[in-house]
Amino acid sequence: MCGRYTLQISHHPKLMALGLPLADRFNIAPQSEVLVIESEGEYALKPWDYSPSWAREPMRLTNARSETLREKPAFRKADRCVFVADGWYEWQRRDGQKQPWYHHLDGEQLFFAGIQATQGGCAIVTRAAIDHLAEIHHRQPVLLEERAIEPWLAGHDLFASSTTHRVRCHPVSRRVNKPNQDDAALIEAIKLDAQPPANDRKTPDLFS
Repeated sequence: MCGRYTLQISHHPKLMALGLPLADRFNIAPQSEVLVIESEGEYALKPWDYSPSWAREPMRLTNARSETLREKPAFRKADRCVFVADGWYEWQRRDGQKQPWYHHLDGEQLFFAGIQATQGGCAIVTRAAIDHLAEIHHRQPVLLEERAIEPWLAGHDLFASSTTHRVRCHPVSRRVNKPNQDDAALIEAIKLDAQPPANDRKTPDLFS
């Protein structure tokens, strides 16, 4: 699951040179305008708010499961895109509350597999979390290596990446739960109790 993520444009000169109305973001929330790479390799801003073309009412989907991407009517005819990011948040159940953790590669760009409507918004494709990430939350974005962007956009299913094994994570302030909070302090590590709780994988996600 991915309900919030970050992108610091000032760290990436190539993105700053795009000429798009972009700024450093530390709490990108659903329905925001987000930076994606489209099928021709072009960068564009799209609403993070996906609905298939046949939907009579907005479905406002933000995630699509990789396991059912080619089965569910809402997703199987969707176009491909790639979300540009440099970190994301997941929530772990602790002491009856949800504790956010920031996942990152020390500022390195991340690429999330995505889908988009021809005339409309987009959604992040997710998969079962692996390695240490599964200790925080049972879902994660499908991460793409840069060389895999073109094949993904061409329609190839690439749901595993060595990038996942390099991701680091640390707990952060619960201020990130509020979409109107958007500043660099959100990604700073905080200290938690010495004894972490077991991850409750049956608990519904805040952003499901």
